[in-house]
Amino acid sequence: MSSLASALPERIGLGDTLGVRLERCIEPGTTEELGEVLAEASRERTPLLVLGGGTRLRWANRSPRIEPIRMGLSTLAIRGVDVFEPDEGVLHARAGTRIAEVQQAARLEGWELPLDPPGPSSTVGGVISSAATGPRAHRLGRVADAVLGLEVVGADGVVRKCGGRVVKNVTGYDLAKLYCGAFGVLGVVTGAWLRLRPVPATRSAFAAPLPEGSGGFEASRALSDLTSLRALVWIEGEGADAEEAVYLELGGSEAEVAHDLAAALARLKVQRIEPERIDALRDARAESRDDTIVLRARVPGTQCEAMTRRFRAAGLAVSVDLGLGVLHARGRLASRDTLLELRAAAASVGGIATFESIPDDWREGLDVFG
Repeated sequence: MSSLASALPERIGLGDTLGVRLERCIEPGTTEELGEVLAEASRERTPLLVLGGGTRLRWANRSPRIEPIRMGLSTLAIRGVDVFEPDEGVLHARAGTRIAEVQQAARLEGWELPLDPPGPSSTVGGVISSAATGPRAHRLGRVADAVLGLEVVGADGVVRKCGGRVVKNVTGYDLAKLYCGAFGVLGVVTGAWLRLRPVPATRSAFAAPLPEGSGGFEASRALSDLTSLRALVWIEGEGADAEEAVYLELGGSEAEVAHDLAAALARLKVQRIEPERIDALRDARAESRDDTIVLRARVPGTQCEAMTRRFRAAGLAVSVDLGLGVLHARGRLASRDTLLELRAAAASVGGIATFESIPDDWREGLDVFG
């Protein structure tokens, strides 16, 4: 590309994956510079790989181009919480800002950022573009629920804004939601107005051994009705995200938490753990190796146990967000056919399976998003 590209910071040798062979990576420092790079790339028909924290780069199909993509475009230099209005419970963060940084800024003012994505390197732009959630989505909701407004740069380099800093600014179609989970196809997210939640008065985490007997899974899933429940995770299988157990996090008033803890004790042998254990098992979901299969399936809650058994029989370790009907499975499979059989099993009960990490030689003719 022209002098603009060479004048901006670059990172060399980011490696090969998915038909991408990056030789350099441009890091614009402003939205305007990023727009200029996109416009120039469009004119010259130069393909770009847009990067944030790099946590979910393998959530993609192989590039269909004959020539590999050689240029990366990073949003990491467009970062920072540049507007924070504690009285209103909203803030504006730039795309390259780490989620952990935004969470810390919010907590200092008594607020909680309702985003809980796997991976410590997750950024605001990457989380919005991938709609990535964690076990606390049980209470915090979808990524789209936290987004009030966005700034997005299209392939033509034009900066567009949709939504705003408060809900009443949105009239007609709420276009900001359209970009959540679009993986950058519609444009590059460069900034977001985010809705915050009050920090709960008290928050506690617990773990219990997997209950024995045929009714143990459903007895655990029944805890998803607890008023103060923030996360409820069933982990089974050697090499899973953490030790085999049922993990739960409660948050709310002291009375709510005490009441719900008593209900949990009636079903499980729970013991208190540090809330950071929930963070650790969440972040483990973002870890992958080239030889490891990582897939995620969403199925009706009543089918969670049957699907867990199906994935376990295939040799995968499973982590289930019981209240959400989301299964995260990882391990090794004998063949691509087995992988496709698991997807078909999820579809047969009205679910869908996404392949987050698979061997590169299995990708030919396969849509990882299903």
